Formats: sequence, C-alpha cells, structure tokens
Amino acid sequence: MPYKNNIEMLAKRNPQLAELVNNARLTGRYVVAPSQRKDKLPSMVDIKFNKNFYNNIDPYRVAELDIKNRKIRLADVAVFLGFGLGYEVYEYINKYPHARVLIIESDVELLKTAFSAVKYTDLLSSPNIHFVGGPNIRLSYPYVFNFLNMSVNIHYLKSINILEQPICYFGNREYYSAALQLLKEGIHQVLLLYGNDPHDSLLGIKYTLRNIPTIIDNPGILELENIFKGKPGIVVSSGPSLNKNIHLLKDIREKAVICAADGSVKILKNNNLPPAHMVTSLERVIQTSYLFEGLTPEDVKDSYLAACPVVVPETYANFPGDKIIVYRNFATFDWLNIKRGILDIGPSAGNMAFKILEFLGCDPIILIGQDLSITDDLQTHAKGFHYGTQEKSLLGSFIEIEGNYQEKVKSKPVYKQFLLHYERDIATFKGTVINATEGGAKIHGTQLMTFQEAIDKYITTNIDTTNTIKRALKYPKQKDKEKNIKETLKKLHHANKFCNEIIEICQDGLHKCAIIEEILRRTDCEPQGEDVDIYKKNLDDIVKIPLKFVGKDFYYIVMHYVQSIYIKIIQDINYIKFSRDDGVERDTMLFLKHRELFSVMIGLLKVLMVEFNVSIEITEKYQEEFLKSKEK
Repeated sequence: MPYKNNIEMLAKRNPQLAELVNNARLTGRYVVAPSQRKDKLPSMVDIKFNKNFYNNIDPYRVAELDIKNRKIRLADVAVFLGFGLGYEVYEYINKYPHARVLIIESDVELLKTAFSAVKYTDLLSSPNIHFVGGPNIRLSYPYVFNFLNMSVNIHYLKSINILEQPICYFGNREYYSAALQLLKEGIHQVLLLYGNDPHDSLLGIKYTLRNIPTIIDNPGILELENIFKGKPGIVVSSGPSLNKNIHLLKDIREKAVICAADGSVKILKNNNLPPAHMVTSLERVIQTSYLFEGLTPEDVKDSYLAACPVVVPETYANFPGDKIIVYRNFATFDWLNIKRGILDIGPSAGNMAFKILEFLGCDPIILIGQDLSITDDLQTHAKGFHYGTQEKSLLGSFIEIEGNYQEKVKSKPVYKQFLLHYERDIATFKGTVINATEGGAKIHGTQLMTFQEAIDKYITTNIDTTNTIKRALKYPKQKDKEKNIKETLKKLHHANKFCNEIIEICQDGLHKCAIIEEILRRTDCEPQGEDVDIYKKNLDDIVKIPLKFVGKDFYYIVMHYVQSIYIKIIQDINYIKFSRDDGVERDTMLFLKHRELFSVMIGLLKVLMVEFNVSIEITEKYQEEFLKSKEK
C-alpha cells in the first residue's frame, strides 16, 4: 500500500494537511477500481454524486485531452482546484516540466482514498508541486502566500492558469470560490509586500545607508540566537485591550523576555511599569522617532532599541538607551555584509517583536495588546499612546474580520495585513503561541487565554532576563569597525558604477524601441520587406534586455528600490504573453511595456545614485572621525 510513503512525504511539506488526511474517516464515498487499460490504471467514482472522475476505458486519456484543449500560452504557474487521482496534474507537468503547481483539494477523504491507491511520492517530493486544502481553506493561507511569494512565481501573478478538476469542482463550488478569493488575497498581500511606490522603497535604502555608522557601532541580534530557548516571551503591542492586563507586567520582568512595539514604550512608562527588554521599530517615517521624545535614560534602563536600520536616523537618536541592530530580509543588508542578523520580519513592529522572540528561542510566545481591530467606540490604542487612543480618520474606512470573543470586529486593511503575516509566522513556528489580548481580532494558530492564565501556566520561574542579554551581547571591536568602513565605501563606489552600467543598457534599449516605433509608424503597424527583419531583430533584442538584470549586483544593489515598478511591468509583460496570440498587436504591446521599463529604470537609478553619493560623504566623514578617535 502506498499510503504510508505518501503521507510521510506530505507531512514534510505540509504537516497541517497531512494531519487532516491522516485523521480523515473513510466512509466509502470514493471508490477506486482498475480501468480497462492494459496497465489497469485506476479510475475513481464519487458515490455521493454518482460521478466518474474519468472513465473506465482510459482514465488518463480524459486528463490528457483536458489539458490539451485548454489554451495555455504561458504555463509557468498553475493552480488546480481539486485533485481527483492527479492525472491532470501529471499531464500538465509532463507537458510543461518547468511549471510550478499549487493543488487545492477540499476533501481530505478524497486525498486519503487516492493516497491509499496510487503512489504520489514523485509529486509530493517535487519542489515545484505544492498541496494545500482541507475543510477550512482559510487555514491554508500561509502556504498559499508562500507559494505565490516564491521568487520564481512573483513575475507571473497576473498570468496564473486556473484549472478546475471537473468532478471535484462540481462537488464543492462554494469551497473553490472561497479558495479563489484566498488566492486573490494572497496575490494582493504579496504585491503589498513589494510595495507600490519606489519612493517608499528608496526611503528604506536611504535611511539604511545613512545609518551605516550606527550599524557599524552597535551589536546585532545575531548574538542572541536561542539564548532563551524554551523560555516564555511576551509581545507587547499598543491595542486598546492592553488596558485590561498591562498591570500584570509589573512583577514578571525577570521571568520572561518582554519585547514591546515602539508605540508601547510610553504606555509602559505612564503605567509606572519597568521598560521592555527590547523595543522594536521599523517604520521609515519621522513620526516614529517622536514615540521616544521626552524619554530619559532611566525610562529605558536595561532596555534595547531593536530597530531595523530602515528607520530614520532620528529614531535611533531619540532613544536614550542601547541599540541592537536587527536586519529585515532585504537584499540591501546582504549586500552590506556587516553581519548583524537577518530576520524575516513582517510589516508591523508587533510582527517584528514576534520574530525576535522566535529567534531568541522563546516558547511559548504570548501576545498582549495585539487587537488588530477597532472597538465599537472607535478606540485604536491603549491609554498613554503617544498619538492618542483614537484615530480621527476612521469614518467609513472599516472592514469586518473574525474576532476572538465576538463573531466580527471592526478593523482596517493595514491591520488585516499585520494579522495575515502573524498567521504566516505562526504556521512555521515550532512552539506555542498564546493570544492573551483579551479582545480584538482572531489570529488563527494561536491559543486563547487570559494573560493571568498564561502567567500562571507558563511564567513561573526566574530566568534572569536582563543579565542574560547583557552577557550575550558583544560590541564591535575597533579593527572590525575599521574593516567595515573600508569595505562599505568600496561597495558604495561600486554601486554607483553599476547603476551607470544599467542606465547605459536601458538607453540602448530605448534606442532599439525608437527604431521599432519608427517602423510601425511608417508602415501603419504592418512591416514589409526589409523592415520585417529589422523590426524582428530589434524586438528580439529588447525582449532579452531584462535577462541582463538577473545577476547578483542587480539583486543586491538595485532590486529593492526598483522592485515595485520592475515587478509590476514584468508581470504585465508576462500577462501579455499569457493572454494574447502571436501577432503585431501582441508585439506592439510588448515593445511599449519594455520602453516603459527602460524609461522608468533610467529615472529611478539616477535618483539612487544621488543617495549613494550622499552616503559616501557620510561614511567618509564617519571614517575620518573614527581614525581621529583611534589616534587619541
């Protein structure tokens, strides 16, 4: 029986689904029997609806014709709604072996039946094939998001092939409609992750480069990996429910690791509570720095600002305590190569606090004040929040999401973005997550209990948190600082040179676009004679130019800044290939999109070079001051 090998392989890729399949009860709804083919390839019948998934003469031929009859122009990414016996999937990857495939199956009994009859270990072990599903499709969101967010898939989010397995889809249309909505939500969140404004991305690069002296001078989160393995951690956020249980933080500072979002710092102070061990911050706006204005060194004694260097320099300057550098998973930090520790941080300071505690080895992680919602009287934050407890711009901007203690709660799209990222993080977290917010939105994957219940169960032993952190952190040595300064200056000069090279490539592309445009104008979009060869050659050349942007330098130096525009245009280019037949109309649309890409890239890179030059000046000044201090 192939079931054991199939389920073990699925458990490695999607343990959540594997558990559901393993626990499924076989009712006899699905019957698998040999077909009339010579090899007895099985077919399957749904007894409930009296439907044969294929036919008894040649079941594979049915799937083969299904894929053949679909108009697949760009096959790179496919989503199958329903699995059946998997013959459609096999035919698709046989025809398009480079494709990445997401299989969504609602019925775990069907999967258990199929897994018991057919060996699927080749599918289940393939990095290009992903299974999700089960009765509650909402729980599959983290896996769906991760599939869409694969670097090889991002450029095809507008050109996904949706293929319904006819019998599966017929039997549960409502479920698969919800699955498509979840897919759309995942695409939306991926696009949000990469931004829609290069100016916003530029701010992150700009402040990172201007924070280079701070990065070089301070220790990183890397030194604290797993120092609190198996010890409790607490994420303190500033939601209105924090008013209910904030007082319970008073006597547990040395019994847990307390990591607070930046907006919570003054709330703790106003409640006469000791500061958190770490304070997270990652917003690249000046308003974030105001959250620390007026604080004294005593207010943040034994507390560290664990900020991502994309913050404005004033955020570091306004925090009157020690700093720990925490990189986000951006190429810029890989490129800098000043080792401080990179975490896959979500969009909020609360998400960041969770990932820090996970990195420290904390288990369980307890959330308080993480409402991600708005109260009925429009409260968005706890008492003492720097900007007040109520947002004045909320009227008419509500959405409704599932609540912890109410069926629905009011929220905002940005809060939902934070929530979805929590669910992604929790899906891969090996420990227990307690939502002790005592209100707010439901975060799937957490256990609900009050903060007092969580304290009584998990926070009972002194772990000497403060001194453990102090002993583990090591500040950079002088020789390491000197080396990092020199290496960084080399990188900045190289980055300027590389940007010039890309600009020249794009200018060449624009020249070829001008030749194509002139031919199309002169021939009324119908090139003839010698014009055909010139037209085709230049079109082939410009289509190949983006391939020159695939190297490491482009990824490390340029991509984070241009990604919101670059990815969008490449997605549009792939959508044209996906939706249009070959011809002059398709070619014209492709040429126009490439022309847009080259023009935008030139403008963006010229701005980026200005920032590199400013950063060179700042780093050279820092180097001069460093060398002077070294001589004393």
